[in-house]
Amino acid sequence: MTVPPVLTDGVVTLRAHTGSDVPGMLEVYRDPVVHRWTSLDPTSGEGRAREWIDLARRRWATGRHHVWAVEAACDRRPRYAGSIDLRRDPLPSVGYLLAPWARGRGLASRALRLAADWGFDVAGFAALHWDCRAGHVASWRVAHACGFRFEGVRTRALRAGDDLVDAWTAVLLPGTPVADRPPATTWWPHPVLDGESVRLRPPAGADLARHVEAGNDPLARWWSATLPVPYTDDDARRWLRDHPLERSLGSGVGWVIADPDDDRYLGTVSVFGTDRAYTPTGGEVGYRAHPDARGRGVVSAAVRRVVRHAFTPVADGGMGRHRLQLGAAADNTASRRVAERAGFRLWGRPRADGVHGTENEIVDDGVWYDLLATDPIPAPTGTVGGAP
Repeated sequence: MTVPPVLTDGVVTLRAHTGSDVPGMLEVYRDPVVHRWTSLDPTSGEGRAREWIDLARRRWATGRHHVWAVEAACDRRPRYAGSIDLRRDPLPSVGYLLAPWARGRGLASRALRLAADWGFDVAGFAALHWDCRAGHVASWRVAHACGFRFEGVRTRALRAGDDLVDAWTAVLLPGTPVADRPPATTWWPHPVLDGESVRLRPPAGADLARHVEAGNDPLARWWSATLPVPYTDDDARRWLRDHPLERSLGSGVGWVIADPDDDRYLGTVSVFGTDRAYTPTGGEVGYRAHPDARGRGVVSAAVRRVVRHAFTPVADGGMGRHRLQLGAAADNTASRRVAERAGFRLWGRPRADGVHGTENEIVDDGVWYDLLATDPIPAPTGTVGGAP
């Protein structure tokens, strides 16, 4: 096949590029979002766009690289919306770009379904690999919606100018029509939750400095064996980057505990482990306070609010959990108080269950608490002196 077949679902059409696409292509080349996540040259002009169209035609003739223009309606008229391509080398893979005007309408997912079905059913692709620079949530959302299965983070696997950056990777295999496939994992929503004396919201760039302070706090280090030492700005940036990924994989949701008056970072709280096959409607609660937020009851208030959200049915905007658990070192009195004030019940004390200390030199028993959706949850009591 030397020319692209026309593929359409009635909303999106995939077709060969033409000279009339050049203005739209230049819009894509100059888009700041495209510059951030790809290596396209923002200085490319009309001549470069026309050269690329000719190159796309030649690539089709090789049978190794299949490139389409994406077209969709804008003001009831067909308009260039981006491009999508399937490549056989070095691995069977897919890539796509959408013009700024076309984003947020589900057009990229439609284009990907059309191209993937053609690749599997007509071109005989044995798999479609996908990757992007780690943190490119919009690109991953498209692949996720089409049923791609996340495979992991590859360290320094993609070029970004003169640098190497981490890559998110996923794969789609042949099978049922892609248009009929649901996402492989639940993508948890991330609502803002207002509590008794706190506001729980998604992390933001403005939180990074205080998150680093919290990560380097000696008391946090004493009780948290897995914290990097020291906790660096790069660690905090990865924390911020990977929050949406964790939600997209169905593994959990994390919030910043923020001051309701000035939005200042006070700590973090999360529900995680929600993707465990052996407890499909369970989860685990974790939390950490910034040093200057301790003793004000903000973590206790945050945990109570998160528990209510976790037990709220999915249809009502919650997480539909039936059981939550919470673990701590037996000697971590402050953490245990948070659990007990939220209504969690002690159910076990495994001996020599974990380590803590400056160098993780102390072996301590663990304590495990749980709470069922049918258990009573203590009513708000206001700020509790001495609580974390």
